[in-house]
Amino acid sequence: MRLALITISIYISYIDLKSHRITNKSLLCGLLLFVALALMQDAPVYPESAIFFTLISPALVKLRVGAGDIKLLILFSLFFLPPALEISIRFLSALSVIAIFLIVFTLFKEKTLRSSIALAPAICGAVIWSAS
Repeated sequence: MRLALITISIYISYIDLKSHRITNKSLLCGLLLFVALALMQDAPVYPESAIFFTLISPALVKLRVGAGDIKLLILFSLFFLPPALEISIRFLSALSVIAIFLIVFTLFKEKTLRSSIALAPAICGAVIWSAS
């Protein structure tokens, strides 16, 4: 599962950095791959985490987080983020550090923060860092 997570993360992060889009097709492919691997490896699934991120998605939309980023977060939380305080703190810490790096990178590249920031690398990196 971890190798699949890293592979999907690299692909989605590259596409998001390049085009600022996370396609439904790539998310669906990831979902099908993770479901197949979870069934073959009898890996745990965390619907509580996915429900939590689904419930807070309106707040994320208000914060101008893209729909693709939200769907990616829900997908990854279903398979890789158990609902535990330690995992949540590790995830939020890693997400914050990587997001700050991406903001600084965008600021130097675009000379403004008015452009969109690709959050997929931050989400993917944080999930990889905190996945159990």
